[in-house]
Parts: sequence; C-alpha cells; structure tokens
Amino acid sequence: MALVHASHNLGLVVLSLLVVFISSCAAFYMAHANRQAAALSHRRVSLLCASMVLGLGIWAMHFIGMLAMRLPTAVHYDPLGTGLSIIPGMVAAWLALWSLQSVNPSNTRILVSATMAALGIGAMHYSGIAAMRLDGRMLFDLPLSVLSLLAGLMCSVVAFVCQRIIYSYGVDRLHWSWRLLPPLLMSLAIASMHYISMLALRVAVQAPQQPGAQAQMEHSESLPLLIAAMSFVVFLILGLANALLRYRDLWQAVAVRDARLNAMIDTAEDGFITIDAKGHIQDFNPAAERIFGYSKDEIAGRNVSTLMPSPLSEQHDGHLERHVGQPNRAISINGREVLGKRKDGRHVPLQLAIGKALTPDGTIFVGYLQDISERKRTDAQLRIAASVFHHVREGVAIVDANHNISDVNPAFLRLMEKTRESCVGRSLESLYEDTDIPPDMSKLWQVVATQQYWQSEIMFTRSNGSVWMQRLSISPVLSELQRPQHFIAVVSDVSERPGLEGTLPYADLHDSVTGLPGQKLFMDRLSSAVLTARRKATHVGIMVVKILPAQGPAMQPGNTDFTGALRVLAQLLQQQLRSTDTLARFGEDHLALLLPGFKEQQAFKALIQRLGHTLHEASASYSKYGVQEILLGSGSTLQSSLTATELMETTLENMAPLWSNPNAQVHW
Repeated sequence: MALVHASHNLGLVVLSLLVVFISSCAAFYMAHANRQAAALSHRRVSLLCASMVLGLGIWAMHFIGMLAMRLPTAVHYDPLGTGLSIIPGMVAAWLALWSLQSVNPSNTRILVSATMAALGIGAMHYSGIAAMRLDGRMLFDLPLSVLSLLAGLMCSVVAFVCQRIIYSYGVDRLHWSWRLLPPLLMSLAIASMHYISMLALRVAVQAPQQPGAQAQMEHSESLPLLIAAMSFVVFLILGLANALLRYRDLWQAVAVRDARLNAMIDTAEDGFITIDAKGHIQDFNPAAERIFGYSKDEIAGRNVSTLMPSPLSEQHDGHLERHVGQPNRAISINGREVLGKRKDGRHVPLQLAIGKALTPDGTIFVGYLQDISERKRTDAQLRIAASVFHHVREGVAIVDANHNISDVNPAFLRLMEKTRESCVGRSLESLYEDTDIPPDMSKLWQVVATQQYWQSEIMFTRSNGSVWMQRLSISPVLSELQRPQHFIAVVSDVSERPGLEGTLPYADLHDSVTGLPGQKLFMDRLSSAVLTARRKATHVGIMVVKILPAQGPAMQPGNTDFTGALRVLAQLLQQQLRSTDTLARFGEDHLALLLPGFKEQQAFKALIQRLGHTLHEASASYSKYGVQEILLGSGSTLQSSLTATELMETTLENMAPLWSNPNAQVHW
C-alpha cells in the first residue's frame, strides 16, 4: 500500500470558513438577544434556534471542508453517518451558547463549557470522517490530532472570555467591530479543529488513481455550493423565527409600557397635553379636562392657542415654527408660570413644562400642566400672615411640640427685652424663670392640653427696675390627628391698659337701683387691685354679704322692701369703708366689698370683724324689711397667689351665716 497526502481546493476552503463565520455571528447575536426575552419559553426557543444555526454551521463547514479535500482515490460518504454527525455539533453549540446566558459567567463555567464545546466539535468532526468510504486506510498523526483538540479548546475559551468582557463593559460603549471578535474566535476554534486534524490525516491506498475518480470528484464541486446555499437558507429561516420571537417580546413590552404610561397619565393629578408640529391637540388627559373645562372630544384637533389668553395665543405659532424648523434646538420652558384660559373664559395660573420628541410622523410636543391656583391663594395668605406676624404690636412666639421656641416676631423681642439668638431654640419656660412670680408651667401645659387654651397675667421687673405686667396666652395648633404640632404664645403689655370706666358708659357699670358699682366694674377693679398689690408687695381682701329674704312673693329680689334692705346694708357698710375701698352690688342678692392695700393678715382680719360686728348690731335697721338671714364670706391674696376670679369663687364657696332672724315676717 502507498501512503498519499491530500490537497485542498482553496475556493471551497474559503467558502467553509465563510459559512462558519456567518453562522457564529448569527448564533452569538441570537444568544445575546435571547437574554432580553420576557417569557421563559421564548428564551428556550431562541436558544434552540441559535444552537441549530451554530451546529449547522459547524457541520456545513466540516462537510464543505471534506469536499474541498482532494485524494487520488474515489471517496464516498455514508448518508446515515453523515447525517448523524450533525448531532455532536448541535450539542456542542447548545453548550457553548447556554454558558453565555449568564450575565457574568464564572471562569469555571467558561472552562467547562469550552471543554464540552471542543469535545463536541471534535466528536462531530471524527464521526463525519468515519462516514467516509474510500479504497484505502486512513491513519492519523497523534500529536497533530491532540494539537487540533487543544487549538479548538483554547480558541473557545478565549471566545467566551472576550464575550464576557465585552458585554460586562457595555456593548453600547464599544465600536461595533468589537462584537465580531467572539464569533471570529469561535470560527477559528472550529476551523483549527478541522484543518489541523485534516493535516494529521494519512491515507494508504492499494491501487493508483482511476481516471474516472478525478472526473467524479470534479463533478462533486457543485455539492459544496448546494450545502452552503441550503445552510444559508436554514440560517435565514431560523433567524426569522428568532426575529419574530424578538419582535413579539418587543411588541408586548411596548404594549405594557404604553398601558402603564396611559394609566399614569389618566390618573395623574396634573394635566398632559400632546400637540403636533402645527399646534393641533392630539391628546388631552382627564386632569387637563378638569383644569380647562373642555372634554377630550371637544378640544381634540383644535389649536392649542385656544387654551391661551391674549397675547400668548398670538405668539404661540411663531414659537412653534422655530422649534419645528430646528429639531435639535432645546426647549427652555421648564417650570415656568403662565396663564391658561378655561372654557368659560376665566384665567387659571399654571406651572408649565414642555418636552419635544422626534417621531416618524414628525415632531410632537408634550405639555405638563399643574394648576397652581390653590398654591397662589396659599402663598397670598402666607404673605398676609407673615406681614401680620411681623407688624402686630403683640409679641408672638411659635413653640414646637417639645415646648422650644422656633420663631418670634419683633414685638416679642421688644417686650421681652431679648435678642432673637437668646430666644430661638430655648424652651418657653426658661424665659419666665426670672419673673416675680413664675407661672406653674407643668400645670400650664396640662390646661392647654385639656382646654386648648391658657391665659394668665405675669409680672416682670425690667432691667431699669420698672415693673410691668404681661398677659400671656397660649393656644395649640393641632394636626390632622388632633395632636399638638405647635403652640402659639401671645404676649401683651397690660401695665397701662385703660379700665372699664374709661371705655363703657356709666349705666353699663353701675346698679340702677342702688347706684353702686355693678359686678363687671367690681371684677375689673379687683383685677387691677391684684396686679397693683403684686407690684407693691401688698395684698387685697374682699368681703361678700348675701341677703336671704323671708319666703313669700313680696320679698323676692326686685321687690320694694328687698331694695330697701339692700340700701340700708349699703349705707351701713359705706360708713365703715376707706376711700380706696369699693362697695358693689354683686348679683341680685349680694353686696361685695373690695379692700386693697393690706400688708399684714391681722389688719385684714380686724377690718372684717369690725364690718361683721356693725352688720350684726344694726340688725334692727333691716330686719323690719323681712330679711331672714345674712351670710358673710371673706378672702384675700394673703393665703396664695390667686387671680381675681379664683379669689372671688373661693369667697363665694365659703359663705357662713352672720345673723339670723327666725321671726321675720312678710310685709304686704
């Protein structure tokens, strides 16, 4: 037997390389696009199509390469064996592309997948050679055969690593030519596997070449072209199938995006208006309908200048033409405040932002509109409130939920003789630590929490030694959950306030029957006396006399005899009073005495005893009017720092009998 060497047809070799490169490019692209498929079934079908494209490319490259080989003997191929040899190539392609489904495959995964791919390509190659039928025996050079496997393995590993690097770095950031590197390396792996193994092939023949064999081999040159053409047709079919799946995924993604966008636009609180390049309204969401008063059917197709007042409506078309004529010109309207025109002709303030987009049908503009009418009204109210806060004569402090001052007005600083830095951030209690009689702050906040209001008068000593009286009022600002968010503290200077006698008529302040001061005037004088006593470190006392008439209609309050009894009592008491004291009619059957200027408790007790003794001894003067009983009560600021109202309430609660007339008769 003679050992012969094979030669190759250069044109068919180039054709085989072209087929495998095209199939590798298509398979790698389909594998990358497969990662973006939404449905798992679509990803599996796409991976199968890519595997079939690459597997068919491996097989076609091998078979065309085999047909490119020229041997000095007749060569035939077993149809069944040749057809089955495509299976290892398909499996190798599937393993290769499956490893690329991970976004960042590990080195171990790349090495295992490349090894399986190389073994699959080798299995396909040698099973295809086993399907050859020729007159002779085929021998292989072992080192070259091993080298073919190693070359295929190394090129496969490098191809997978390049694919990982390129897509992890970002395909869009690289030139398109870099995408050809992984399929080019994969083609090199397949081609090196085939042609190095063909170089290792040795054919031993027994007879010289037959004349007809060469003719038969020349006649078979049309077969590689047919295989290449059929491969390209299959590539196209599988590519179209993958493209259809990709198109379906994109169409579904666009449909979902459009549905989500429409839902967002329809439910948005702000208006969206879309117009074309001529200014005609294309879309009008429900919020825009509420803002302008037009329905979508009424306004669609009309010029957007309908929604603008003059002169904006006349200027709009000119602005639109400039942007349409310069598609790359940016729109500078973003957050501008404009006026819109409603269907009923009223103007509405709007905040406007405009976007521009280029579509196949031309330029479109999208307007984003926000009705700021309520914000404008709120801003106006806030400006008024800020002006009042700044200019009001009363001092105002805003106190947070932790009772710390967050803001004060100039009047507060003036009245308190403080700087802003010494007030803001400090607790309200700290400003009242140096008062003559500090208020009970714990009780204060309890009252505010229960009654939603607190007010009291506090005495200060200024830095120059003068004494002034301050009225402090505190009210809470409640949240939606009815919990205090802030407190408003109002400070007023009541040191020089005018009395009621200077503001109200005489008849409103005095009793028309007895001519004595009435209850309102008595309480005003009592309040002033309490404040004066605190400034001068003295005390105020009061005494209340209650008359109980005998039972019967003739001696009810307002009766002539009852009035006579009141006048007698008033005359008796007036004779014992000082010039600074006040006697008033406190209700229908009460007489009240204001006794200021006491420094010691014994002096007050002595005066009360003397007045009570006078009333008891003069009982004959008023018993004839049918007076049944006289009750006497007294109190003073000697016991505690009571307010005028608290002092009066305590006295009325502690009334005690002074004189009783069991024989009182009703006079008719």
